Amino acid sequence: MSIEKTDAIVLKTVDFMETSLVLTVFTRDLGKVRGLAKGARRLKNPFETSLDLLASIKLTFIRKSSDALDLFTEAKLARRFRPNSRNLRGLYAGYYVAELLDAMTEDYDPAPKLWRLTDLTLASLAKRGRVGSRVFAYEAYLLDSFGEFPSVRNCVECGQELPLDRVDNLARKIWFENDRGGVVCRNCLARRRTLGLVSTTIGALKALETARDAARNMLLYNVAFEQNLEDQYERARNAPATTLDQIGRNAEIVRESLDSETLEKLETLDPGARRDLRELMNRYIMRIVRRPLRTANWLRYATGEDGAPTRDDVKTLELSEA
Repeated sequence: MSIEKTDAIVLKTVDFMETSLVLTVFTRDLGKVRGLAKGARRLKNPFETSLDLLASIKLTFIRKSSDALDLFTEAKLARRFRPNSRNLRGLYAGYYVAELLDAMTEDYDPAPKLWRLTDLTLASLAKRGRVGSRVFAYEAYLLDSFGEFPSVRNCVECGQELPLDRVDNLARKIWFENDRGGVVCRNCLARRRTLGLVSTTIGALKALETARDAARNMLLYNVAFEQNLEDQYERARNAPATTLDQIGRNAEIVRESLDSETLEKLETLDPGARRDLRELMNRYIMRIVRRPLRTANWLRYATGEDGAPTRDDVKTLELSEA
């Protein structure tokens, strides 16, 4: 057994007996971890009411050497995920991010860049920041980081390069093979038929590449931004507290500006291409995780399309159940 301390995001909570919780968290250093938080439901406990769904926390736990659940011993709240009552889109999108991340990851598979992007995504969703584009970028990066990003420029059957950049008609149809994860050229389509074939559009494929590039740039900008902020704090370490606070406020303005610029291409995509991409991603991700995601039904609303759930639907989601 060993004692671990790391940043974490709460993905799922399940009541255990009368006073405890079984938690699934995604950590910066160790990947996904499941553990028991004894006494977490008591009024006085060592977790300081920090174990809300999607909360960002500083976690201390005992890592077990066997298959038993790890033992969470302490948690301090860094940031709570609490969109206001008028930001239901951000709330539903955050729930989707939690379920998708849980479904796509294995226990103790470290992915610090993915942790950073998850933290950035949830912080923005809580502020209702470009919900649809943010979800697309997150999904694309998640697929990319686990080697599941589909082939959009080469046929998955013969490897022939497809002339995506020479096609201006974004609504032009193209076949996509879900089982193998990529597009199929006309020649291969004429030779064989597979059950995994679905129809998509050139616009959806271009939008998918744009989403992946946006997520990559977001991470690059954020790393550079945090390093610059640390340097500023170091140079001003003897300055008054008011000066340090002003540095932090100015930095947040810069961060939001960079973030906005990174997502601009996604925001200006053709609406039809975005709808086609949403449909493609729903089917492709369901094939990867081998089950439908409960929160995927709400994405049409969360990303600004039709199908708004009611407030009663929130109570039936029950993300905290096993």
